[in-house]
Amino acid sequence: MQTFQPGLIFQYFVVAGLINTAIAAAVLVRRRRSAPFLLLLALMVLVSFQALLNAFDHRDFFLAFPHLSRVSWLNLSLVGPLVYLFTCKMTGDGPRFRQADLLHAIPFALALAVLLPWFFQSAETKRRLLMDFDGLSRLDFGWMNQANLLLITAYLLAACRRLRQWGKTLPEQPLAVQGLRWKWLRAFLGSLLVILGISALGFFGRKWNIPGITHFYHYNYAAIVVLVYWLIWKCQAVPELFTEDEKNATKKYRKSGLAAPEPWYERLCRLMEERQPFLDPDLTHASLADLLGVQRHHLSQIINEHSGGSYFEFVNGYRIEAVKRMLADPRKQHLSILGIAMECGFQSKATFNAAFRKMTGVTPSEWQKAGKMKYEPMGAVDGARYGS
Repeated sequence: MQTFQPGLIFQYFVVAGLINTAIAAAVLVRRRRSAPFLLLLALMVLVSFQALLNAFDHRDFFLAFPHLSRVSWLNLSLVGPLVYLFTCKMTGDGPRFRQADLLHAIPFALALAVLLPWFFQSAETKRRLLMDFDGLSRLDFGWMNQANLLLITAYLLAACRRLRQWGKTLPEQPLAVQGLRWKWLRAFLGSLLVILGISALGFFGRKWNIPGITHFYHYNYAAIVVLVYWLIWKCQAVPELFTEDEKNATKKYRKSGLAAPEPWYERLCRLMEERQPFLDPDLTHASLADLLGVQRHHLSQIINEHSGGSYFEFVNGYRIEAVKRMLADPRKQHLSILGIAMECGFQSKATFNAAFRKMTGVTPSEWQKAGKMKYEPMGAVDGARYGS
């Protein structure tokens, strides 16, 4: 009877993760090529490859592929800069690369300079040295990878600081999509910090041979593969996270294949008025497209060409109209403004305040104090345009 081998299953898992990530990256890069999207794809491929090298960290593998030894040391010098640059591009740096971004390649250049003597050695020389695999493996926990661990920590903390500073400006940002980005980036960076903590435990557990946590060094990479799968799903399910400006996408719709967009817009408006899907705080671009019976990119075309705004502006337009109706309803006077906003589909105070001010030119409390309680609802099309 064959014995259960968790290590073998782990290897299959990370190999499948790398293959799936490479396929997803090849497919997705053909659709969007903005700087944040390319940085995210590069990070996904890098950490998947790093997980592969970690899963096969034994002598037979590196004797078969000697030139892959110590590549993982070099990879780690890129993780922190990629995460930080991605966070910057998602929080106001714009969709393009700048010359200043090259400064974050300095850690990689220094690591490469240190490792070049090893990389230039012949395969036979490396195999001879790798025969003492246990002795050579102790170098994995030397000064260079300790420096890599500190580098990743510093960059992750810098990314968290950048996100926190950007979050303070959210009420002043014009598009509610930025609130969604802030929430997603917080979850993304938080996950990376947890994985980094597990990695640090495993690293020093192996270095100091601490019982119970030595295997963390390998199996924390399973969490990385799971994170990569999550990122792939987000890229597919919520593409607006990585879209700088949906208003500039109209020119892409010339060959979309959608016949007669105008009747579809009328159907969309009827759907919004009759079924009121905007009241669901978890409504997404994809789920609204499913309700309408069109593909997601067709829904973007329908909204962009006929409402003059983005998906988020369109949906939040209906939500703001619903808030105004409830503010004008004497039966709802016992509710707070934030409570009404939550009932109308908003998920956060910051997103609601930003959308309300953009649509009306005043804050919700100013609207209420001005006595604009006898509110006559505007048409769905005008409401979606953020008119007044």
